[in-house]
Amino acid sequence: MVGGVKTNIPGMQYSQFGQEVLVTQIRFATLEAIFEVDQQVQRQLDPRKRRDIRDFILESLEEGKHFFFSPFVFSSRLQIEKTDGSFELTAGSKLYIIDGQHRSAAMSSSLSHLKSQKEAAEEAGDFTDAAKIEARIGQLMNYPVTMQVYLDLSRQEERQMFTDLNTERCEAHPGLRMQYDQRDAYTTLVRNVAQELQEQMDIEMESVRLTVQSSRLTTLTVMRKCLISLFEGTLSEKKGDPYFRNCKPSEVPIVAQAFFETWKDIFPKRMRVRENYVCTKTGIQVALAQTAHTLTRGEGISYKEAFELLKLLNRQCTWKPDDPAFEHMYDKASGLLKNHSSTTSIKRTVIQFLKMIDAERMGIVC
Repeated sequence: MVGGVKTNIPGMQYSQFGQEVLVTQIRFATLEAIFEVDQQVQRQLDPRKRRDIRDFILESLEEGKHFFFSPFVFSSRLQIEKTDGSFELTAGSKLYIIDGQHRSAAMSSSLSHLKSQKEAAEEAGDFTDAAKIEARIGQLMNYPVTMQVYLDLSRQEERQMFTDLNTERCEAHPGLRMQYDQRDAYTTLVRNVAQELQEQMDIEMESVRLTVQSSRLTTLTVMRKCLISLFEGTLSEKKGDPYFRNCKPSEVPIVAQAFFETWKDIFPKRMRVRENYVCTKTGIQVALAQTAHTLTRGEGISYKEAFELLKLLNRQCTWKPDDPAFEHMYDKASGLLKNHSSTTSIKRTVIQFLKMIDAERMGIVC
């Protein structure tokens, strides 16, 4: 129980890094009542990070998907007593969070959000929806949080642990996310399209970047950037639900595959030869997608018509680094393109592509 009574905590005690640690798992509703944040140890809460995690939690619950968190880390400050093989948090005491502040805040925010939704549904007389939301609230309150509770850390050791955990942590490798992430619509779309095109396009399925020695044409990560640019016209990182412009949801996979298949009609046959051509460059591939998007939006044409216009580029462009179309990023000293994937460079490349398409339409040789 929580409050003026001792809280019983099941678990096992171990020694880690010379410190005594209790490893346990309790439901979030219980945890929420017995922990605090010490601002002398923790950094200030980032509302945007909390929101992003909250949205992830709510989306997972709504879609009936499991979501996974790594163990939370706490310090008990000597307030946990071992009695008869069990552990008790002394009355009125708290656990102090070292790692998991944003996740716990996002879970609390999710509960508040769901309770507001449930109340609104009840007031609108939609008791079926209210019951569904109530079930999600129950899921979240009973979510099993795995914890490591350090029993006797000093404040200085708490601060050091917080620093070490956040300095050494790294996010999941983008290549792994592209292979296994099931929640991002663009990632799923790219994997499906890549499976269809793998043999004819020779796609790098694991690494994020192509090495100098690589003979691959593109990567899953770059393909995702291309599709975001193609459908939404944005060159920034995409978060949240996709917005497929000028396209029915059922047509999206067809359009996506058609865009990449168009490359064989745009690029030279030896497009993979990095020493001679720029076709494997991220900035060039994304610029093609952005050009197609600009054509559909600016001229009110279909993606199919836009892809046909892209094919005109093979009559105007050599696809060599020193082609006039790439003058804005060509480095004469090295004979290579510089900063080709920056937003500014891509936008300037799109302008050049559009000029070349217009010139070909009018029968002008650039």
